[in-house]
Order: sequence, then structure tokens, then C-alpha cells
Amino acid sequence: MGTRLSSLDLAFLGLESQRTPVNVAALQIFEIPKGYKGNFVRDLIARMMELEAGPPFNVKLSSTSTLTLPSWVHDDEFDLGYHVRHSAVPKPGAMKDLLEVVSRLHSRIMDRERPLWEFHVIEGLQNRRFAVYFKMHHSAVDGMGGVAILEGCMTQEPTEDLRAPWQELPKRKKAGFDWNPVRAMSSVVDGALHQLNMGRDVGKLLLGHGSKLIGLQPADSPVPFTAPKSIFNVRISGARRFLTTEMSLSETKLLAKQSGASLNDVILAICGGALRRYLLDKQALPEQTLVATVPVSIRHINRAGNAITYVGAKLGTEVEDPMQRLLEIRRSTHQAKAEVSEVEPDAAITFAVMAQGIVGVMNKLGLHDLLPPPANVVVSNVPGPRHELYFGEAKLLANYPMSVLVDGQALNITVMSYCDTIDFGVMACRHTLPDVDVLGDYLQQAKADLEKAVARTGGAARARRKKAKKLRRLSTVKKKKAG
Repeated sequence: MGTRLSSLDLAFLGLESQRTPVNVAALQIFEIPKGYKGNFVRDLIARMMELEAGPPFNVKLSSTSTLTLPSWVHDDEFDLGYHVRHSAVPKPGAMKDLLEVVSRLHSRIMDRERPLWEFHVIEGLQNRRFAVYFKMHHSAVDGMGGVAILEGCMTQEPTEDLRAPWQELPKRKKAGFDWNPVRAMSSVVDGALHQLNMGRDVGKLLLGHGSKLIGLQPADSPVPFTAPKSIFNVRISGARRFLTTEMSLSETKLLAKQSGASLNDVILAICGGALRRYLLDKQALPEQTLVATVPVSIRHINRAGNAITYVGAKLGTEVEDPMQRLLEIRRSTHQAKAEVSEVEPDAAITFAVMAQGIVGVMNKLGLHDLLPPPANVVVSNVPGPRHELYFGEAKLLANYPMSVLVDGQALNITVMSYCDTIDFGVMACRHTLPDVDVLGDYLQQAKADLEKAVARTGGAARARRKKAKKLRRLSTVKKKKAG
């Protein structure tokens, strides 16, 4: 008997087509150990091929028919060599050549007759480096689950034993069988109450969005399917372009502290500033703010499957001043987080399934050109490891996330932290955004602009406090003289 897919997992399967592969991936850059004798990459692959695969890597879909609901079942003909692939970039091994290779790999859908993952080891990079491009279908894993899988095969010391990401995940300890009629009846009652509460909470989310839509309550956070039309919200091609850039995590955290915002708000503000500049260059900036879909993890234990929901956040692209943009984003995310925190996790996931279902129907019927988009862009922030990691003695230098595009959403910005770096992975439709490379410079410029704005605001605040202190001191002196 197989493991059933959740409703959200099934929704990700339903979104896929030849033009819209629903793959999530990581592009990792490693440094070959100094003084290594021989071909390190070839030797590493040989060692990994000796390690057996376990769930969820040796399971496949039970059925590829659209008429039956699939489940995950063991692949009796599992072939590790099919999933692990070795290639190289042409000399001199520039980063742009690597990005071109992985852009093409990310454009391809995977064979549903096999387990839905691929592990590409790519050598030939400059400065004694190699890359790993590891992708899985989004129905099998979400961002936080992917981080857990990758961390599980990494070590904190280069001398520790090698683990492959496809080795079996540690199992949770199961309790022994101890049937009790009172406990069984209580479980049934708890389950029924849970379903009632979940239905109530889903209704609460829908009612809240309806109230904002008709003006009965403030709409600081956006209502789904009310975003403005933009050049990002079109039918996409099957080809992809991938861009990477990096920022200092400690500097960005300091910026968040100085501005009184969260790290996620600052990242959204940087993205909003970059997208504003890009759209101004195209003379295509909507008067209304762009809206971002922001995935929110509600994962607790499992590393396979999906445990996420979505909130909407304004990006303040209609605002010229970076500080005012950040304040608008902070108000937006504060309300969105409050709405999700007031409901059960299962209700939040159900709401995400409903949203994905509507997007799927829109795409199947070609309605994304006729209806307002649910959001303009996806911006996702995935916390990663804060300590250095190694993979078979090779030091991990960078970890760039790669995500999904669908019709009506030609741009996805996903960031992941590693040590003191924030790694940006920008995925774009090659046809819609052929010049996506400029966004790397725009993201850096948006961060610099926000730093200047926060410094000005902080300087003005310090001047006001200094003036108020001086006035209080003069007032005290006058009172003493009067006395």
C-alpha cells in the first residue's frame, strides 16, 4: 500500500505541463579540497553510488493517469544511475556558463514513471570548484523540506563520513499498539472537532478577505486576485533564465534592526525596489503596487511533502521613497501574518490548496489574460544553515534556490541564507524576461538605496531627539532661575 499525496501535493502535480515543469531545486557551489590527488568529482560520485537510496527517493507515483489519484509506491525497478548524472561546463568554467546549463536543466519536466528527482554533478568551474544541481518535484518536497534533506547529507567537519541526499531519512519512532475504547472514542470526537474547527477557520480567512474587498476593514494586506496586471503575468514559454546574486546576512539584519522591520520585510523591500526600477526602464510600472505571494512554512517534523501556506504582501512599487516602501510592506505583512496565526495550520494549508486549485483552473482554461492575477510575483525567504558545511570533504561555498514558474507568473525570487550570506535565486521565463540579468544589479542598488534612506531617517530621528533634549535642558535652567 502506498503513501497518499496530500491535497497540496496533488495540486502541484496538476499545475505541471510541458511548458511549466513544477520542479524545486538547489544549485550548490563547492570547493575541491586543496592538495587532493586525482579527479575529486569522479571519485566523489563513485563513493556516492555505493550508498543505497531510501524513501522518498526510491518511490514513484502509483499512476500517471488523470482519472485516478496517485500515491507514492516503491519503485521495484529503481535505477540510481539514471538519477545521478555527471557533466561539465566548457572552459574557462565561468559562472554564466553554469547558469546557462542549469537554466536548461530546470526547463525540463521529469519522467513520472520514475522517482521524481535528479542529482547533477557539474565539474569544470574556475578556481577548483564544482557544482551540484539537485532537483525534486514540488509534489514531493517544499522549500523547508528541501533544506532539511540537504542539511542531512552535509557535515560540519570535512572528515566526517559521506552521506548522499538520497539515503533513507530517519524514521520517527512509532508508539506500540495499545487499543483503548475510551481513547479510541475520544480520538474520533477530536477528529470531528478538528474538521469543524478547520472549516470554521477556512471560512474565517475567506470572510476576512471579503471584508477587505468591500471596505469593511483595512486592506493593508492584499486580497488574492486583486493585483494589477503587469508584464510578469502572462502565458509563459517552457524555457528558463536563472540569475544569482548575494548579500551579507549580518548587514541585512542590521538594516532590519535599524528600520524596526523584520528581515523578511527588508528582503521584500529590496525586491520591490528592484522591480520598480526594472518596470520603470520598460515604461511598464503599474500605478497600483505589485503584490507578492509569500510562501509560509508550517512544517514541524516531516521532510517530504508540502507543509506550506501563502500570504499576500504589497511590494510598495508605486512608492518612490525606499523607507516609505518598507513601512507599507511592514503594515502589509503584519496584517497577513496575523490572519494566518489566528487559524489552525490545516486550515491555512486548505486555503493554499484552494488558491492553487483556482490558479490551475485559470491556467487550464487560459483565463489568466482575462482575470486579475492572484499576485504578480512569488518572493520566498527560506532560512538556511548558519555554520559552514561540507560534502565529502568539499566545502560548500554557496547555495542558490531555484523554484517554479506557471502561466500568469513569469518571475520567482527565492532567497536562502547560508553562514553570513543571503543567496538570491531569480527564476524567469526566458521569453518574457530575456534581460533578467539586470535584476542582479537592481537588487544590489535597492539595498544600497534602502540603507541610505534608513540612515537619513535615523539621522533625522537623532537630530529630533537631540533638539528635544536641548529644549528640556533649557527649560530646566529657566525654572531654576525663576525659582
